[in-house]
Amino acid sequence: MTSPSGPGTDPGSFPEASVYRLAMESLPDTAFVATRDGSVRWVSPNVAELLGRDAATVCETETVASLFGPELVAPLAPSEERLDDHPAVVTDADGVERHLLVTVRRLTPGRDTADRAEPADASAADGESGDEDERGRAALLYACRDVTEVERLERELDEMLDRITDGFIELDTEFRISSANDHAVEMFGTPRSELVGSRLWDFSPAPESTESFSAFPEALQTGEPVSYETYFEPQDRWYEARAYPSETGLSVYFRDISARVERKRSHAEIESRFRALFEGTLDALVLADDDGRYLDVNPAACELYGLPREELLGKTAGDFAPQEFDFDAAWDAFLDVGSMRGEFELVRPDGEVRITDFSAQANIRPGEHLSILRDITERVERERQLEIQRDELAHLAHINRLVREVNRAIVGADTRTEVLSDVCQRLVAADVYRHAIVATETTGGRFEVTAAAGLSATAATTVVGTFERELITAARRVTSVVAPPPEDLRDAQSEHEGVDVGVFGCFPLAYAGMVHGVLLVGADRTDGSPVLVGGEQHILDDLGETVGKAITAVTARRLLHVDEVVSLEFTVGDADDVFNELSRALSATVTVTTLVPLSDGRHTCYLTVTEPDDERDDWDHDEVRRTVEAVDAVDGCRVVSTNDALRLEVRVADSSPALVLERQGTHVRTLSSADGKGRLVVELPTESDVRRLVARVSDDYPETTLVRKLQERRSGGTNGAIGDRVADAGGDTARPLTEKQLAALRAARAGGYYDWPRRGSTAQELAEALGVAPATYHQHLRAAEGKLVDAFFEG
Repeated sequence: MTSPSGPGTDPGSFPEASVYRLAMESLPDTAFVATRDGSVRWVSPNVAELLGRDAATVCETETVASLFGPELVAPLAPSEERLDDHPAVVTDADGVERHLLVTVRRLTPGRDTADRAEPADASAADGESGDEDERGRAALLYACRDVTEVERLERELDEMLDRITDGFIELDTEFRISSANDHAVEMFGTPRSELVGSRLWDFSPAPESTESFSAFPEALQTGEPVSYETYFEPQDRWYEARAYPSETGLSVYFRDISARVERKRSHAEIESRFRALFEGTLDALVLADDDGRYLDVNPAACELYGLPREELLGKTAGDFAPQEFDFDAAWDAFLDVGSMRGEFELVRPDGEVRITDFSAQANIRPGEHLSILRDITERVERERQLEIQRDELAHLAHINRLVREVNRAIVGADTRTEVLSDVCQRLVAADVYRHAIVATETTGGRFEVTAAAGLSATAATTVVGTFERELITAARRVTSVVAPPPEDLRDAQSEHEGVDVGVFGCFPLAYAGMVHGVLLVGADRTDGSPVLVGGEQHILDDLGETVGKAITAVTARRLLHVDEVVSLEFTVGDADDVFNELSRALSATVTVTTLVPLSDGRHTCYLTVTEPDDERDDWDHDEVRRTVEAVDAVDGCRVVSTNDALRLEVRVADSSPALVLERQGTHVRTLSSADGKGRLVVELPTESDVRRLVARVSDDYPETTLVRKLQERRSGGTNGAIGDRVADAGGDTARPLTEKQLAALRAARAGGYYDWPRRGSTAQELAEALGVAPATYHQHLRAAEGKLVDAFFEG
């Protein structure tokens, strides 16, 4: 094929050449026409834009092989009509590589097809010469599209997509992956070569259950972007997907949000645990905003505050604080430091005050502040009670020490007045009681002041008159009475200066049923210290008994020294008198020779038993013992001796007027009983209250009658008590006998311990009679004997 106009300017003399020429010159692509052997016969004028050379030069200097490579020389097989988009690289005049997509087509497809159908000798049949040459020169059209800039842009786009942290894929309308960045390849875990061209659904075992299976077609259909979060089971990962539709498919961005989902799940679990703790804890929890208003409260807080949740929300701690509490200042201080602990006095709407222990932490979440409150009202009250108990114990210890001092002081007192004055003065001097008064009941049933300390005589008389009813109760019922001062006494305080106390207590001074007076003490307990109750009341009760016993002892000691006494003679007709019972049981006269008081209130009595006009000496010891012990008031009997007369040692309870009077400090001079009738003579000091003493006996033994009262002068050297004819029983010794020493000496003398040859009691028997160990009895007896010997030689 030749061109009459020269190479590169005419496509040849094949049919429709002009039409092809016009068409190819109007295309944006650069067109080449070449023969089968690769000779370039024609080039479109725009080749200068592609290669920087004109068409004539290209036709003269280039071939298909030199331009595109030998693979594009006659690239079409006999059955092919065209080859599309074959990549090729050419170099322009400046040495710059240009990337092309080359499409090859036949220009004479009809003739080429006819040639393939003819036999080798067909030229003869045609009658034409040169047909072989024409077939060799059949033309091919090479349409070249410059994609250099497109590929550059694609490379930059790929690089940009690889740089983003999201996974990116492009899907066509059949949801096949047409491209993927590196992150997408990594996320899918599949080589890019296998990933591109695969359907998205091939990567899920159950695509119908995935969110994308419904979302992506919807995006293509509506043209609207979609986004969602999904769990990808094969990778055990969570992803956030965003798909943007276009005409060619979908651009899909995948972001791995597994860490975020895990954080969210962890946060949800923490929130769930916090909520469970918040709702279930026994402590009150309140969540407040920056203004201190409650955003949330738990059930324990509702119970503590006494309000339902809906009423508690929106309130502040200031709504439940005492009026003087500055909530705004306290809240600002809390926000400044960030945390705070302490106690808070919470006032409920009903007025009840609860003490709470609180711990507050600011900004547990931004703008949210948590306070934990624990109700410690009961604990505080227990601590307060313990503090009171400690104070009371300290106070009682002080009282105990004071009472011991009082006891030591009154032991050596010689008179009843001295005992009572000592008690009052020491109680006030110890700064425990403001006032101390001893009041004694007079013959007319009124009370008068016997001793007082801490106030004037006039004020003491007023106090006694004011509390006369309480004094009567204490004296008659032998029980302590505690009462506040009445209003009239308070009103009289200005008149009777010094009477200023909060409570008075009346404590009987009683021993062995005999009341010697009433101790009236006044105390100021406005400082909150314990009042005169409980342990203190018991201590003062014991003090009253000790003072009563001291007065009895003083009475007994005075009888050892006085020259004049009052003697009282009684007839005892009470059937339950123990000595009357013994005389009836033994059918004999029972005479008491010695009375020895025991510490437990009983007496050991030494008796002589005789029958009228009979010197009987054949007493059956066992029979006597059984008969005596059959009497209810007797709890032990021992035959001491039967020489001259039957002598018995008998332990009895206080079941005789003689024993009652003996315990009141009197001396029993004579005590005997015959045929169930007794005779009793006692001595007592001249200043003794005979009326009260006789009344005391008559109350318990109504058949005991006073038949004679005499004021007598004692004969020298005797003291009048039965069995005590030794001068003063050691009362004038430099070291007086103690009660236990005197009891040991009395028992030894009455029990025949000193008889010789010894026919009476042994020391062990006497110890058993007194209820002490033999060694103890020996100790007391030896001490008494030593004092008497000293008194004898030193006197």
